[in-house]
Amino acid sequence: MSNPFGNFLKSKLDEIQKRNPRFSFRSLAKKVAISPGCLNELMHGKRPLSEFYASKIVLGLELGVEERNQVYAMIATRSRKFGVQKRLTEQQLELISSWEHFAILNLMRIRQFQSNEKWISQRLAIPLEKVQHSLDLLMNLGFIKMQGTTFVRTVASLGTTSDIPSHALVQAHVSDMQKAIEVLKVTTPDRRDYSAITMAFNPDKMTEVKALIKKFRQRLSLLAEEGEPSEVYNLNIQFFPLTVPVR
Repeated sequence: MSNPFGNFLKSKLDEIQKRNPRFSFRSLAKKVAISPGCLNELMHGKRPLSEFYASKIVLGLELGVEERNQVYAMIATRSRKFGVQKRLTEQQLELISSWEHFAILNLMRIRQFQSNEKWISQRLAIPLEKVQHSLDLLMNLGFIKMQGTTFVRTVASLGTTSDIPSHALVQAHVSDMQKAIEVLKVTTPDRRDYSAITMAFNPDKMTEVKALIKKFRQRLSLLAEEGEPSEVYNLNIQFFPLTVPVR
């Protein structure tokens, strides 16, 4: 199957290697600031060309107007749009299933934020390739955009609804709890708060309990974001049964 972008990228690599025989595929990846693994997938059509990666190619290779338009045209074809629409639900599920995506969105809200993948990687202690994948996903879904060389949020806030399948929310909670365990082991008490309470419970009060927890989350968020936020935190509240229902 034809891969126009892969052919374009190979031709650019060949063009540079004619001038500099020592210029390798890894050199190309470094020049466009995309991990070698991602770039290899893009070149061989295993990863769709998105606006995020197209922008990095255009800027990294310092393409002229004609070639720039050529690259952007490859992500604007009818078949490409159809492919993105077909994967949209899957991407939305992926967004809520991992803590990193929301963390990056909120990292963009602090004044010290830098539109630099390596900086984001260091601040969140996650691999560079995961940062690039997350930015690509957020851009595909329209939650962020590029203004020049700067990443900008396009939504004020995000939340899940009852329309999201439960298995995706389960995975999201698992991801949050795994991260909570990781942070607990390496963070001093002055930078976190972990507490628990066990109680007898009347199941008829579940609706009121959920409403109370929701109100608390909202009030805490307003308080925590006052002034000038400089860090990104995650609040998890687990309220679950320890007893097995009597049948």
